[in-house]
Amino acid sequence: MYSNTFKFIRSSRIVFFILFMLIALPFFAQEGFEVNNIKFEGNKTFKKSDLMAQISMHQTNLFQRVVQKKEPTFYNSEFILKDLERIIRFYQSEGFIYVQASVDTFNTDKKKSEVSVVFRIAEGKPILVDTIELNVQYKPNVNEDSLVRQLSKKFVLKEDKRFNDLGLNKDIVEINNAFQNKGYAYAMTHFEVQVDTALKNAKVEYYAIPGPISTFGETSVRGNSFTSESFIRKQLAYKKGETYQALKLDKTRRSLYDLQTFKIISAIPMKDINRMEDPIPVEILIEEMPRISSEFGVGYGTEDKFRAFADLTYRGLFRRASRVNFYLKHSALEPYHISLKLIQPQFLDKKTSLTINPYFRRQIEPGFDTQTLGLNIPVNRKFSEQFNASLSYYFENVTQRVEAGDYEIPDRESNKYLYNKSGLMASASLANGLPRFSPETGLAVYFGFKYNGYIFSSDFNYTKMWLDMRKYTKIGDYVLSFRGMIGGIYSSDSAQFIPVEDRFYSGGTNSIRGWGRSQLGPKRETGTPMGGKSVVEMNVEIRRPLLWKIDGAVFVDAGNIWSKPWHYRFNELAYAAGVGLRYDTPIGPIRFDLGVPLWNDKKRVQMFLSIGQAF
Repeated sequence: MYSNTFKFIRSSRIVFFILFMLIALPFFAQEGFEVNNIKFEGNKTFKKSDLMAQISMHQTNLFQRVVQKKEPTFYNSEFILKDLERIIRFYQSEGFIYVQASVDTFNTDKKKSEVSVVFRIAEGKPILVDTIELNVQYKPNVNEDSLVRQLSKKFVLKEDKRFNDLGLNKDIVEINNAFQNKGYAYAMTHFEVQVDTALKNAKVEYYAIPGPISTFGETSVRGNSFTSESFIRKQLAYKKGETYQALKLDKTRRSLYDLQTFKIISAIPMKDINRMEDPIPVEILIEEMPRISSEFGVGYGTEDKFRAFADLTYRGLFRRASRVNFYLKHSALEPYHISLKLIQPQFLDKKTSLTINPYFRRQIEPGFDTQTLGLNIPVNRKFSEQFNASLSYYFENVTQRVEAGDYEIPDRESNKYLYNKSGLMASASLANGLPRFSPETGLAVYFGFKYNGYIFSSDFNYTKMWLDMRKYTKIGDYVLSFRGMIGGIYSSDSAQFIPVEDRFYSGGTNSIRGWGRSQLGPKRETGTPMGGKSVVEMNVEIRRPLLWKIDGAVFVDAGNIWSKPWHYRFNELAYAAGVGLRYDTPIGPIRFDLGVPLWNDKKRVQMFLSIGQAF
């Protein structure tokens, strides 16, 4: 009953191509008309955006023509037929080998020389995968049953699911990788797909040919100029004579990439598929980043006003991956921030780095004005691409400019209050949201713990802890974003004083958007924010594309600040709601939000302009 599928599919494509050629012949008119609209009918499985990605035509609106200067598509019968063929091939590659499609035009405006195009699609029933078999030829020294079980969990194609070409190719790559990671460098996989035309299902058979066991040979390094070859060779995850494993080449690439010294990295096994020679030499080809690089930027935000920065980096210190970074920043919130960093990758092992960071900065926030001379020494460890953690020792000499009549400050006669802080800070982050600058799916968790004073020389003794969690879910064209944050500070001193810059504040562009920056929570007699020892914030935001690179958003925020440590009153939460726009850029979206307090007598619309999503 089974017949060879690919012969059937290829021949059916020719038949369908002839059919749509005949169907489309009446529509050779309107040559040169502008295509002002493209529609699809009958596309139950795929969205319009999926099908638009397959064709060469595009539709333009007035905004795109005037602002973006995007040239419109002009009707051409030859291009129309090729696009129709592309749509049919796309459907067939996705398992709809009985698909039929035609093209039509409508609402032709002869005065404006405009035409609309509609593709009518009859998908038909897709081919489902009935069974999947993996046959290993020339029985290698592996547990075949165990390997088959492991691979079946990773296969894209699944029994009783729709057959598609992309899944087939990915499964072949997965099989080859499995054998290549067990020493079979020359592993190849063939396949056979048989279709039951009556039941509309397919039997997929893979034939793996492992070949001989191989080992790593000599490694050559090319492309380095200021990084020593001996240091590069220390990043190799394999040794000469070891059994060949493709994943060790990937591990070598990641180790080199994590050094942030190289722009391009390739670790190429020099395999000769015809001779199947052993051992296999490896060529490491790299392109270094510029030894001296610089970044400069200016911008504007409603909170930090005009801002500017300069970032200079020198790489290849001591002919290794050590680098020096010099950073300057100015804004209304940070009139000056001068930072020097000496960064040593692979401090204890390949995943750990050490940074020595002296800095000098001034902060002018709604609730405080401080000048800090500090030293921060973090040890960072990268456990995986998503999980990072750090432990830092810090020392800070702080000068606080005191408001007149501020009862918190012991010495009220002076307009300056000087103190020292010293301690440890631990932090961890787990983030897998994608895309990076504007996540649509994934999870992010940030945890921090600060231990100030006690066994360290400091004027105050306290601990601070906070947890920030974010979840992103995409449903159709909508992105649902959730954020929850909670924190608390405890002091063992009799005065219970917490330095102003370490307190919690709430309200603003990345917080509760119905209030200005830091305007929620306790206030001094002068009306300035006092900050607090407990915080809760919750945010919900829904985003969706509007047009071009512009997204719209609606949000609801809730939160508050309390003076007592680890003290939360959820009946005292402040609420805000609003709308916003986001314009997509390579460095993140430009964001404009309007927020208004809910159930508040002093309602006042807050406007925020900034870079990046709120969370």
